[in-house]
Amino acid sequence: MPTAGVCPACVRQPPALDALHAGWAYAWPLDQLILAYKHGGNVRAERALAALAGHVARVAFDGGGQGRRSSPDMVLPVPLHGRRLRERGFNQSDVLARRVAAELGAALETRALRRIRATASQQALGRKARRSNVKGAFAWRGDDLAGRNVLLVDDVATTGATLSALAGVLRRAGAERVEGLVLARA
Repeated sequence: MPTAGVCPACVRQPPALDALHAGWAYAWPLDQLILAYKHGGNVRAERALAALAGHVARVAFDGGGQGRRSSPDMVLPVPLHGRRLRERGFNQSDVLARRVAAELGAALETRALRRIRATASQQALGRKARRSNVKGAFAWRGDDLAGRNVLLVDDVATTGATLSALAGVLRRAGAERVEGLVLARA
């Protein structure tokens, strides 16, 4: 993003995430690359986006020359509901999370965080509707996360509703720190 810091809305109501690492604004040409992959399964776009996710992870946790931050204990992709996964044939967040975990040398967990309720696409929904749409949609089915630092990976963050809902689930499972990493922030 062009500037760093805490946004005024986050001061008024602290977010569920401890940090959100976004590589770029959701704009041309990245938006077109994401859509080509997400809705078209474009393999070239997949490779490019995975490389970009690795870059965001390196900058976020190696500090981009400003001092290294500790890497997360575990990397988690934002899960898709089984029906959407069957329709699409892949989970774009899973591909990105695999690259991020490899870059950071962190454990990858792809099965314990589940989307237990199908939700409508978030694309056409406003802020309030997005929060309502994902409420109660996720569950943790893994080991206790007590004291663990986890990193959620997705392609785009718009209002942060999905990442916030997931952060709540992970905190209830005991996570000490929950951060998000996305390619782009809308």
